[in-house]
Amino acid sequence: MTEWHRAYIQNAYRELERGTTRRQLDTLNINATGKRVLDVGCGPGNLLVALSTDTPELLVGVDVDAVFLVSGRSQITELIKPPSVDPVLLRASLPTLPFADETFDLVTCFLVMPHVPDDRIALTELARVLKPGGTLAISGHGMGFPLRYLRRFKVKPLQMYLASLIYRYTGKKWIRNTLQNDRKMCNILRRIGVVPEVRHYNKKVLGCVATYWIKAIKSEVSPKAIQ
Repeated sequence: MTEWHRAYIQNAYRELERGTTRRQLDTLNINATGKRVLDVGCGPGNLLVALSTDTPELLVGVDVDAVFLVSGRSQITELIKPPSVDPVLLRASLPTLPFADETFDLVTCFLVMPHVPDDRIALTELARVLKPGGTLAISGHGMGFPLRYLRRFKVKPLQMYLASLIYRYTGKKWIRNTLQNDRKMCNILRRIGVVPEVRHYNKKVLGCVATYWIKAIKSEVSPKAIQ
């Protein structure tokens, strides 16, 4: 485990303790009661703990980083209380999830979109495992996000803008940690048959969105049928 892992895990569970994680769900009006739930990019499992308070039928978390999964298992065991189910933690990542079509009622994917290879492919995969009428909740960073760190990180903000510019013009994320325009993300969701219902910004910097949150509902009718 690196120092970065330790800092990330401490911050994640600090936000859980302060109620920040639960408020993110409440702001999007998300309730997991009795649902089959998947959290993509679950990290150390803080969001899974927050979701567990709704007593879902099934709770699954996936992450690409094995360190987070190992840490998550130990943390979750102590924090999740009956009658909630114990989450299943698996190592997996976008754009390929190891689940059948239409498996889950609720899919969450917070702060993962900046790191996926292709936004549309990733969103399409999230929609694939979601049942018709199910809820998809995503979040990511807007153009204002790096402005919060200009003094602290001299290079990283510029790298994020460069990564976003390259992706915009080439369609390739040669550098990960891109920034997204939330309106364009909503347009992609509509094209794949997932209709945005709630869009929220937790902060803006100089009028630019720092972090966006979107709740969308998968249409009962396939996008091909609509076309």
